[in-house]
Amino acid sequence: MKVTAARWSLTFVLLLTCALFPNAARADVEHDMQLWTPVTLDEPIRGKLRGYFEVVPRIGYDVSHISQLLVRPGMEWRQTENLGFFAGYLWQTNYSNENSQVVHENRIWQQILYHKKMKRVSMYNRLRQEQRFLGGVNGCSNRMRYMLKFNYNLNKRFYLTTQDELFINLNSLEGGPQGGIDQNRYFVGVGIKTIKRSRVEVGYQLQYVNRTDEFDDQANHAIVIQTFVGLRD
Repeated sequence: MKVTAARWSLTFVLLLTCALFPNAARADVEHDMQLWTPVTLDEPIRGKLRGYFEVVPRIGYDVSHISQLLVRPGMEWRQTENLGFFAGYLWQTNYSNENSQVVHENRIWQQILYHKKMKRVSMYNRLRQEQRFLGGVNGCSNRMRYMLKFNYNLNKRFYLTTQDELFINLNSLEGGPQGGIDQNRYFVGVGIKTIKRSRVEVGYQLQYVNRTDEFDDQANHAIVIQTFVGLRD
């Protein structure tokens, strides 16, 4: 029954994505090919307190340079083996190839992560809140993110993985993010457990960005190679 419930939950997320972003295949939507190579580290400090660090280089269609670089340090209070509370900071740099412009963004973030194993299936629920301070924009943009992820073990080393994450802006800023749905990311791939408590996932991600003008949305097609070191199995 638990596995059936997980399947229904994933089906619901996929249907919700299609309902929220029905125009992803439209001809006037801007498309881009990207490569994302995030690396995430998790290490115990003392007792239930753990350190968290993530670095995310993103390369756009012009593979001669990095288009975005995110550095996300934080701390986790692991209340139980299945439940963790996080808080941290993020520094993001956006590189524009058109005018050689560099835009910085600073964030404060908090999240709750709930993890549960159901025979061959592992389910991850993540709710993240962000306070974003963007270069050239006055004020603080508040954004909420919810991710639902499933891993299905094929054997002791290999597993299939899929996830969906929805981003919602909770307020509007003049010249900045507008309230409402910001973007959605859907990922599907295969994972391999390399050494103890470490794994690598490789797959495809569709990132649909909902811009303020209904005719200039963007669909980013990314090859994602993500490495986890010390995180939950």
